[in-house]
Amino acid sequence: MRFTLAASFVILLSAGGLRAGAQARTVWDTVYSAEQAARGEMLYGERCARCHGDTLMGMESAPGLTGTAFYSNWEGETLDALFERMRSSMPQDKPGSLTRPQNADILAYILRAGGYPAGATALEGQSGALSGITIRMYKP
Repeated sequence: MRFTLAASFVILLSAGGLRAGAQARTVWDTVYSAEQAARGEMLYGERCARCHGDTLMGMESAPGLTGTAFYSNWEGETLDALFERMRSSMPQDKPGSLTRPQNADILAYILRAGGYPAGATALEGQSGALSGITIRMYKP
């Protein structure tokens, strides 16, 4: 019995190690769709551009949403962290007024503007759905 328990524990540790060694997803792994980014571009123009600028480079006190200054803050963070920041604090004049799908669309547009490739599947706007996707400026 003791041997069986110990062997089971070793097997579980090994399986966990295999999962931990697997490559995590990044923003380079086609995590949004082109259609979603197009919707996000329209929303961005209506709700975000007046503060963050038409080119997403920021204006006055609003930070850029692309470029080296953006990545110095977000490199290595998850898309979920960025999504939740957007969802809870933007737009500045009416925080939390956008729906989760609208925030996901805007995030898809930000990714497209950052040069990340689109895929067949749209980003999900559910809490925690983006926690396994890491922001990386450069392709790993």
